[in-house]
Amino acid sequence: MTDRETMLALLKGEPHDSVPVWFMGFDNDDVARGLNPEIELPENLYHNPEGSDYPWERLSDEERRRTIDYSRAVLKPVVVVGWGANMALGHGGPGEFHFRILEAGENERILQCETGSKRLIRKHPHFYHDYDYPLKTAGDVDRLELPDPKDPARYRGFAEDVAFFREAGFFTAANLNGFFSGPHYFCLDYQEFLMSLLLEPENARRLIDRVGEWTIAAAEEVLARGVDCLVLCDDLGSSDNLLVSPELYERWILPWHTRLSSLAHDHGAFVHLHSHGNINKILPLVVSSGVDMLDPFDVYESMDLVGFLNAGKGNTVPVGGCHKFFFEWDRDTQNEYLTALFSRAKAAGPWIFMDTGGIPETVSKENYDFLIERIAELSKR
Repeated sequence: MTDRETMLALLKGEPHDSVPVWFMGFDNDDVARGLNPEIELPENLYHNPEGSDYPWERLSDEERRRTIDYSRAVLKPVVVVGWGANMALGHGGPGEFHFRILEAGENERILQCETGSKRLIRKHPHFYHDYDYPLKTAGDVDRLELPDPKDPARYRGFAEDVAFFREAGFFTAANLNGFFSGPHYFCLDYQEFLMSLLLEPENARRLIDRVGEWTIAAAEEVLARGVDCLVLCDDLGSSDNLLVSPELYERWILPWHTRLSSLAHDHGAFVHLHSHGNINKILPLVVSSGVDMLDPFDVYESMDLVGFLNAGKGNTVPVGGCHKFFFEWDRDTQNEYLTALFSRAKAAGPWIFMDTGGIPETVSKENYDFLIERIAELSKR
């Protein structure tokens, strides 16, 4: 089976010959290059590329080849289509608000988002900070200026790349803004947004809906161009609890998740929702939205992947199984954990392996090679 055939079979509840492995990515492109020196990495790997802004156009033949080599090297069955969409899960490509470079140094970059916010990025140590948001409070929502999600230039070459990678045997995906996370990623300071949910609920809802309508419009565009899957980052919890009450999730966010899932399914496509945190209190609601995949199911955050499979509630495929501090453990502990995880999860039902936050710069080349080899071995059914 090709990687795409395996993913489709798994998502449809049909027999498949391996457990797909979908790493979230790397801290940055330097880390990816350092751990994979034997291949030429894609120029479009990082969603904040150095030295250039987003060229919304078909990838070159060489860039396509490099993307395939990279995906195979990291065991990835999925190519996320769009400039810079293969480094960090859920970020990059035309379906998410993108950034242009304002200043670039050897270890630091300052970027500006289409919404007007700015982002400071440092490579070593890994660090980023968003600031200068276009809104000071949720009450400023009417001042928010967003790009045209229907602009054909935004999707130039997208359909051609989707068709190419599907033909090459990969499951294809496109990233979108999150309905809960999108407002505070790109429009309003995080703490201000959380406070507005309680102090300015009507304005907070209007902001969510502004981003939501834009995201649905972008989803329609990428689905019309043949993509298999929509990926969105919508962190709804902390390590201990929810960031939004179950009542607010049900009233303001769940309808958007449901609408997106229904739209994708109408096109024969799937939805992959990323949400860090302990979201057990709303897990039945999230499953009811129709999302096909949910990550990261981190046991450190009380999200039990095997327990979810054994409960047999809904058709959502759990993605994850790793531990927040996995990359801080010694090799023997890692191997013991992986061996037990794959054994228990394989017996419980269909799932996809994923780490919890990307491969950090602290991982040595020797240990990285061991993990790739061991995970590849364990993933075979």
